[in-house]
Amino acid sequence: MYFFYFFPLGLDRPSRRHPVLTWALMALLTVVYLWQRWGAPLMGADPWDWVFFPGNSRPWTVATAVFLHGSWLHLLGNLLYLHVLAPPLEERLGRPALLGLVLVLGVGGNLAHGLASALNLFGQGGLGVMGASGAIAGLMALTMLRLYSARVVIAWWLFAPIGGQNKVGRTPVPVLWAVPLWILLQVAQMLLAPDTGATVSFGAHLGGFALGLFVGLVAGELKAGRNEAAAARGRRYFRDGHYHAAAGAWTEALADRPDDAPALAELARSLMVAGRRHEAKAAWRRLWDLHRADMRVDAALGVYDEACRAGLVDLLSPAEMSEAARFKELQLDYRGALDVYRRLYEQHPGDPQGQRALVRVIVLCRGRAADAEAAELWLHEAGRTLPPGPWREYLEREFNLAAAPREGVPAGLRALPRPAGS
Repeated sequence: MYFFYFFPLGLDRPSRRHPVLTWALMALLTVVYLWQRWGAPLMGADPWDWVFFPGNSRPWTVATAVFLHGSWLHLLGNLLYLHVLAPPLEERLGRPALLGLVLVLGVGGNLAHGLASALNLFGQGGLGVMGASGAIAGLMALTMLRLYSARVVIAWWLFAPIGGQNKVGRTPVPVLWAVPLWILLQVAQMLLAPDTGATVSFGAHLGGFALGLFVGLVAGELKAGRNEAAAARGRRYFRDGHYHAAAGAWTEALADRPDDAPALAELARSLMVAGRRHEAKAAWRRLWDLHRADMRVDAALGVYDEACRAGLVDLLSPAEMSEAARFKELQLDYRGALDVYRRLYEQHPGDPQGQRALVRVIVLCRGRAADAEAAELWLHEAGRTLPPGPWREYLEREFNLAAAPREGVPAGLRALPRPAGS
């Protein structure tokens, strides 16, 4: 003699924000059930007036019935599955879309029950329907499309008193196994319903699931699911040290969404660690262009800084490096700006942007960066390399720049100083 109980805990996909809408829906269903049990009698109302019976004269009940439940177990079961399925969909689809889907799928499931009841299928003739099960079945279908590579974490309890067994645990089950298994169980129970007298609304379950499947396919959730599955593989491969495979997975994830900034960043990192520097540089370059086109200055600067840390200091053109340094100055990141200006001069000493960068290094060292010793060394460098022109005249006027010999530079000045903290 043994007993086996199990229930889902959630999906193995972490959420990055609080599922506020999911919590609100769970609270609403609970409040409505409390009203059914205790509020309605006190108000002289009959909750059965809000239950959907096919063919009645109150068409709005096809929607109100979604929020009613027949028992605590009915409510808790739906709350549990809502807790498992809704948060990842809320994060991916957005709150307005999820709210609309819950209503549409719930109503669609109730209408499917109405059809089964009107045709007296599977012993369901004349039965009313209440509950959010149709909506939850539709969310299950959407989960199977959008998150088909995810796994459901199942908690279980095995209790066999005769054999002296009492075990508990949790097991991850792939969504592509769990959902079809649920469908098979629903179909089996539905076929046996005329003999067992079951009053579960299998029409609402299967109708909601079919509608969710249709909506998801039309909305392109399967394609989005393929991209997400590729991204999940990319993270797993990178974590396990398979960097070439990770780069391939991220390339696949970008096939349908070439402007996915997080995926581009992960691709660049995977390529860099795999030793494919040229391809990594191209990926970071695409990411810089994407952020600049969207006017996301902070994100663009972050891309450049990361590429420089990886040794790809030639990611930007002289004009773009000058722009990056100017943005850092506007953000009051003077040490960061100083580092970019220094790098710009060292890479392009003969370019007008490089000459301007040398002047900005001196100005910052004398001013905001407060490094007088470095300023003197950079002044010596300017006196040695700056050609006649407005920049040299500016330094002569403002900082008493004197011409330095182009040969015989002291050994201490051969290695140009880097700003402190860079």
